[in-house]
Amino acid sequence: MEKLKEIIRDNRMSTRPEYYSGRGATMSDLNGEILEGIFKGILKEFGNSAADNYVKMVADIKVASATTFLTELYGLFYSDWTHKKKKQNAPGIAVPKDEDGNYDVTHGMISIFSALGANRDDTDRIKNYFLKTHGVTVKGVMFQDEHGYVRYYN
Repeated sequence: MEKLKEIIRDNRMSTRPEYYSGRGATMSDLNGEILEGIFKGILKEFGNSAADNYVKMVADIKVASATTFLTELYGLFYSDWTHKKKKQNAPGIAVPKDEDGNYDVTHGMISIFSALGANRDDTDRIKNYFLKTHGVTVKGVMFQDEHGYVRYYN
C-alpha cells in the first residue's frame, strides 16, 4: 500500500479520500494529467495487468470526484488489481477518523452537507482524454485535452 500512496503523492494528490470529501468532481482535485501519472506509476510498480485494470476502473467511475477515485483505487489495490464492473461507485463522501480510530462526527457532518450542496461535475473533462489515450471509446462527450482545450467527440 505504501508504494501506491507514494505514486498518489508523486502526482500531487492527498492519499486521504476524506481530504476531498463533498467537493464534487472538480479538475482542481483530479484531472487527466494526474490520472496519467498514476497510470504510469502503477504500470512501473505493479505491471501491465494492474495498469489495464486501473484504466477499466477509471472508465467505470460515474462521477470522478477525488474521494470516489481514491476509494475505488484503494479497492482495486486490495482486490489484487482485479477490476469488476460495479452498478454503483463509492460515494463522494469519506469521514475522517481521529488518532483512536473513531469517526470525527463534526467533520463528517460538514462533508455530508457539503456533498449535498455540491453539484460540480467535471467528470467528462477529468477522465475522457485519459480514456481516449488508452483506447477506450468515448463518444458524445467533452473532455480537456493535454493542452487544456475542450474537445467534443461524437
